[in-house]
Amino acid sequence: MAEDTFYKSFSEKQLTGYGAGRRSRIERSRLGLLHGAIQPPGRFVEIGPGHGTLGELAVAAGWDYTAIEASDLLIDVLTKKGFRVVKAFTPPIPGDDNSLDVVYADQVMEHMSGIDAARAFTADALRLLRPGGVFFVVVPDYLKERTFFWDVDYTHNFVTTERRMTQLFNDGGFVIERVVRSIGVATGLRRDALAAAAVLANVPGLNTFSRWTGTEDLLFKVRKNLFETLTFVARKPRT
Repeated sequence: MAEDTFYKSFSEKQLTGYGAGRRSRIERSRLGLLHGAIQPPGRFVEIGPGHGTLGELAVAAGWDYTAIEASDLLIDVLTKKGFRVVKAFTPPIPGDDNSLDVVYADQVMEHMSGIDAARAFTADALRLLRPGGVFFVVVPDYLKERTFFWDVDYTHNFVTTERRMTQLFNDGGFVIERVVRSIGVATGLRRDALAAAAVLANVPGLNTFSRWTGTEDLLFKVRKNLFETLTFVARKPRT
């Protein structure tokens, strides 16, 4: 794939006012969760930063922030916002051993080519982090999303579930301190209610109905807004 078109479809997306507001609330919620485990200042690397929404919040919070991005199109967006950007496909994750306080990967690991790449990515995070540093990872829950896991993004390859990720991080030398299930910013009972509503968006025959009525894009957006994620706060042991 040509590097100048990698993830072109994502870079061209324009969020609506509602979408931008929702994204900002999600990023603020995740940064708050991170700050429950580790506080700035410190060196913070985000892998796959998208349009830099989280980066803006991280910089404002006092982190020394660097983005790692493979897409030339998104690098252009990020540099225009003033971010320090390193161009790289991961793994490997570029950087010096024991040099970072946070490695942040929001919906990145499901894009790994397979278990070997996922293990290499985890090993790199452990290598880069200082003792006590935090590996903050957000992934889709395949057990809820099932076929939508594959349909939502053609670059999804590595199946992510709570059990699989827990095993991966434990084997990789991390201590998992917290796992949070969420749909958007909703957790707990609110998330459970939205997960129940998501069942209605996946009833048999609904895909056919949406094709006949020309509402396929609407159905996709509904399912996307009900997409469930797992957030892992994993720490590199201090000793």
